[in-house]
Amino acid sequence: MNACLRAMACWGGIAWCATVLGQSPSVKPRFESEIQPLLKARCSSCHSGEQAKGGLRLERRSDLLKGGDSGPAIRLAAAESSLIWEKLAANEMPQGGPPLTAAEKGLLRQWINDGAPGDEPDPSPGEGGSGTGAGRSTQGADHWSFHPPRRPGIPSVASHALVQTPVDSFILSALESRGLSLAPEASREVLARRLAFDLTGLPPDPELVQRFVVDPRPDAVEQLVEVLLAHPGYGERWGRHWLDLAGYADSAGVLAEDRPIPNMFRYRDYVIQAFNGNKPYDRFLQEQLAGDELSDYHGAFAREERLPDEVIESVIATGFLRCAADSSRPDFSTIKNADAQYFYPTLNDTLQIVSSSTLGLTLQCARCHSHKYDPIPQVEFYRMQAIFMPALRPKQWIPQMERRILVATASQQKAAAEHNGKLDVEIARLRQQQADLQKEYGNRLFEERLAKVPEVLRDDVRQALARDADKRSEVDKYLVTKFGAELRPDVGQLPKVLAETFSEFKTRGEELAAEIAVQERQRRGFDELRALYDLPGPVTTPVLRRGDPLVPGIPVDPGVPSALETPRPFDWIPPPAEAPTSGRRLAFARWLTQPEHPLTARVFVNRVWLLHFGEGLVSTPEDFGTLGSAPSHPELLDWLAREFVDCGWDVKHLHRLMVLSATYRQSSTVSGESLARGQEADPDNRLLWRQRIRRLEGESVRDSLLAVAGRLEHRMYGPGVPVARHPDGEVTAADPNADRRRSIYIQVLRSNPLTLLQLFDTPVMETNCVRRARSTVSTQALTLMNSEALVRMAEAFASRVRSADRGAGVAQAVWLAYGRPPTAEELADLTQFLASQDPDGPGAGSDAGGQAWLDLCHMLLAANEFVYVD
Repeated sequence: MNACLRAMACWGGIAWCATVLGQSPSVKPRFESEIQPLLKARCSSCHSGEQAKGGLRLERRSDLLKGGDSGPAIRLAAAESSLIWEKLAANEMPQGGPPLTAAEKGLLRQWINDGAPGDEPDPSPGEGGSGTGAGRSTQGADHWSFHPPRRPGIPSVASHALVQTPVDSFILSALESRGLSLAPEASREVLARRLAFDLTGLPPDPELVQRFVVDPRPDAVEQLVEVLLAHPGYGERWGRHWLDLAGYADSAGVLAEDRPIPNMFRYRDYVIQAFNGNKPYDRFLQEQLAGDELSDYHGAFAREERLPDEVIESVIATGFLRCAADSSRPDFSTIKNADAQYFYPTLNDTLQIVSSSTLGLTLQCARCHSHKYDPIPQVEFYRMQAIFMPALRPKQWIPQMERRILVATASQQKAAAEHNGKLDVEIARLRQQQADLQKEYGNRLFEERLAKVPEVLRDDVRQALARDADKRSEVDKYLVTKFGAELRPDVGQLPKVLAETFSEFKTRGEELAAEIAVQERQRRGFDELRALYDLPGPVTTPVLRRGDPLVPGIPVDPGVPSALETPRPFDWIPPPAEAPTSGRRLAFARWLTQPEHPLTARVFVNRVWLLHFGEGLVSTPEDFGTLGSAPSHPELLDWLAREFVDCGWDVKHLHRLMVLSATYRQSSTVSGESLARGQEADPDNRLLWRQRIRRLEGESVRDSLLAVAGRLEHRMYGPGVPVARHPDGEVTAADPNADRRRSIYIQVLRSNPLTLLQLFDTPVMETNCVRRARSTVSTQALTLMNSEALVRMAEAFASRVRSADRGAGVAQAVWLAYGRPPTAEELADLTQFLASQDPDGPGAGSDAGGQAWLDLCHMLLAANEFVYVD
């Protein structure tokens, strides 16, 4: 592959090593690592210690929040109106010293606008953080995200001709206030590729792009979006991101206890089907949190002849609450402190999955003490835990492998039990005949072989074998050792010996085995679902002192964070003692999905925005609390949240609002005066004066390789493709011939994640993943250049495009890899590259020609443009 590597090094236009990485996500500065050293170096001479000027100390984060004689030094998420920024921007501080550099000012400004993140809590007078935290924490109770969104008016903008959807009005309003505007619209080839990956996770078909490029209709973009939203890949792409939030895996625990979970894939399939069917988001949440209660599974189980499909679907949905790692086994109940080691961690992880995915809050901080930053006292953590306690009871724990529901009603199970009982009687009769037959012919074998023992020893051998082992004499032991194996073959080998010795035994034995097999095939069974359900009987939820299961405190009723302002309260009434389920999860699901809930719609809208634009309107999707970032466009966030709810929680409508906007459709490439203005006014592009370049996720990298190579299998649903770890540590599909399905159908084992996916930041599900990491490391490039799997992909790709017409083959290869035609320069360079390795000409069919096409295709797959979306 030397020629390939040389070409990649020389042709900077597409090589991985070229500097075409686009905008990298900015890292938020924190007080302890960046701001504190800056203040210490530039400000401590005047603003430290008891004699600090103006009463303002700048040694700790809390000092800036508390301020001095003139008031707080900073206002969270508002640098321009912060006192310290006004002084520094005007170069009035530091007094008697050189002003801060532009880089130092920019760092401080970004830190304030990001909400001044740091390890130290905000000052909170009167907040008690010890004991059980029974009192309500008021710190941060007026935080913007804890109050319902209100639909703002759509702003008027000067550049109204650019507006494609209401999204643009909000974006342009902010841009125009800074003297900025949108970048020009991207080319149709770029836009088609961007839309295809964002909506389906797959590269666009070249013919689709070519039709779109020449489509004269004014609604051509809308038509393309509808095609992609109707594509089965849409549910696979967006379902994969929900599975991140759910912490989905096909295995139960970690390390040695990371055992595959039968039928867990049904929950994965439910999620894909929900997105493809555009299930309303409120219903989607309700089914996952309380599908059994929502659909009255217990009533259907007791009354119906068969479970209705909608009940089965709702029960499967509760697999969302089964995704937390659970390493427990039945024998774990005998382990000392099993509650703390195995049961409570699963319960706590389940709560973390629910709160982070739906509320965007980190409740785990309140497990041991009242939350230091958000208004969540410790007692409210356990009230939330109490919602799930009837199903996940540490004192009545059902291990992961034992917790299942049969897809059958009570009457079906009763009829099956009666039917199978009759089969059991018949099978037992046949097995007794097998035993009698074996005994009969075993005795015949014994007598025939005993007859070959010298007559003088026969009686002694017979008696020695008949005696119990502990009563045998030394002579008996000798005789048994010498003749026993021949006269009495091992039980496991006896049927084989008898069949080889007696033809009639073989014939009758086969007849009996066939009769038993017929009976077994008539046995009635039912599919099993990995679902969540409440256990019968009363349950208590204690507040654990310091989070320790060994030190339980007062019991609490189920509840929700009281700081969240909702028109309808959490409304739960204890059911009658004989009720089959507690109703707690359904009450929570209804509270969570009320139209005026302050967080549910905002959190989801922000996550969809993140996946379309590379960064959320709130750049901390995992934290909408007081430590999270303020929204870059608060009115847009609230407008989208209200529009989403008012349109029936329609997820595809949300996509249309975003991807049809001029904001989404703009180019990522800006130059000249526009670039200079943007970098000066908004260096991090938070206001979106151009589109962001984004790297493909791990699944899209792998799926694109398969698609371009012509090897992608589009079969949907069903059990995951098993994986295996090789001696060198690489994890791949266990059967290389089965490694053609989309990545969402590859088995997810927590202890054995697929190597290629992990390399491109597909998360390992320790709990769940709210926001994927985005790394750029050398091993990614090295894998694409050197992996045997990549070479096989390149070979298949080459066989697909190799042509006697080199120019046509090169054009097809570039179309497949990048969704666009090659430029004239690229066409000339790549054609020359082929000619330099194949001097005999394209019609010769030489080995050199095959290697040339392989090298070219490998080079295209290993380039930046293949793994980045412009």
